[in-house]
Amino acid sequence: MTKTLFVTDRKIWQNCQKFFPESFLISNAKNLFLTNPKADEKNLKKISVATTGCDFILALGSGTINDLCKFTSLQKNIPYSIFASAPSMNGYLSKNASITISGHKKTLPATLPEAVFCDMRILKSAPLDLIKAGIGDSLCFYSCWFDWYLSHKLLGTKFSKKPFNLLVERMTFFVQNFRNFSLRDEEFLKLLIEILLLSGEGMTMAGGSYPASQSEHLIAHAIEMKYPKIAEKKLHGEVIAVTTLTSARVQKEILQRPKLRLFISEDWPQKFEQNFFPKEITQQCVAEYRQKQLLKPKKFDWPKLKQELQKIHLDESLLKEIFSHFKIKISPRSLGLSSEQYQECVANAKFIRNRFTCLDL
Repeated sequence: MTKTLFVTDRKIWQNCQKFFPESFLISNAKNLFLTNPKADEKNLKKISVATTGCDFILALGSGTINDLCKFTSLQKNIPYSIFASAPSMNGYLSKNASITISGHKKTLPATLPEAVFCDMRILKSAPLDLIKAGIGDSLCFYSCWFDWYLSHKLLGTKFSKKPFNLLVERMTFFVQNFRNFSLRDEEFLKLLIEILLLSGEGMTMAGGSYPASQSEHLIAHAIEMKYPKIAEKKLHGEVIAVTTLTSARVQKEILQRPKLRLFISEDWPQKFEQNFFPKEITQQCVAEYRQKQLLKPKKFDWPKLKQELQKIHLDESLLKEIFSHFKIKISPRSLGLSSEQYQECVANAKFIRNRFTCLDL
C-alpha cells in the first residue's frame, strides 16, 4: 500500500483547505506543513526526513514547494505530484529545480511530477500578487529566445526552437489581447497556466532552463545572492518583471549597433572579486565564468542576424504597457533596491553563470 507524504506551506493550506474534503488530511500517512519555506538545504532536509517510510510525495503549492519536492523526489527516488496553488511560475513541468546551496542559487536536476492538478477554483483564489508574478515569469519568453539564439549564432552553443514553437501562438495571443484580460478572469487564468506549464515542458524538452532563463534570470539571481534578505520578501516573478525590462532595453541597444564586437573578458574583474559577493560565492562564480571564457566565437553575418533577432525582440515599451495594465510594479525601488544597487547587480550578473547572454555584450 502506498504511503504518501503531503507537503505544503501553512499559509497556502489556510487559503486552499476549503477546496479539499474534510477527510483529506486524515487519509494521508504523513502531513508536513512548512512555515514560509525557502528552497534551500534546511527545508530539503526537513522533507527528506519526513519521507521516511513513504513512497510518494503529494504537494500543494507553487514555486518553492514545487522545487523542494521535485528535488527531494529525485534524491529519494520516489514519485511526486502537485496541486498547483497559483499560476505564479513556470517550473511545474520542468525537470530542474532552483535551489540555494551555500548561498549560491543553482539550477539542479529534479524529477518531473506524475501529475499537476490545476483546479480553477484554487487558481482563482490565489493572491493577486501571485498571479502578477506568473505574468512576470511568462513574459521573459522573448528575452530568453533572443539571448539563447544570440549565444548559438555567436558562439555555437546548442539551441532548439521547439520550446518556443510550443508557446509562440499562445504568447502572441496574450501580447495582442492583454487589454481584454483581468487578473480574476477565468479564461485568462486558463491561458496563463497553460503558458506556464508549457514553458516548463519546454525546459524539459531543451534539457535545461535555457528557453526560460537567460539574462533576466541572471540579474534576478544576482539580486538574490547579493541581497538575500531583501529578495526573500519578493516573489520570483515580481523580480523577473523588473529584470525582463532591463534585458529588453539591453537587447534593443544591441540591435541599434551597426557592428557587433564579441568580447569576453579574460581577466577576472577586481571589484567583483573583492567587494560584490562573499568569498565562497565568488569562488563558485569564478568557476562558472571560466567555462564561458573557453567558448570560441564563430563567424556571423551581423546584418542578417540582426534581422532575425528583431523578429524575436519584444520592445520595452510594450512590456511596460502590459505590466501597467495588470498593475505590476516595475521599478528597482519596488524590489527594495536603490537604482545604484540594482545597476551593480545588472553589471555583475554575467559573472554568476556560464551562460552567455546579451549582458556579455
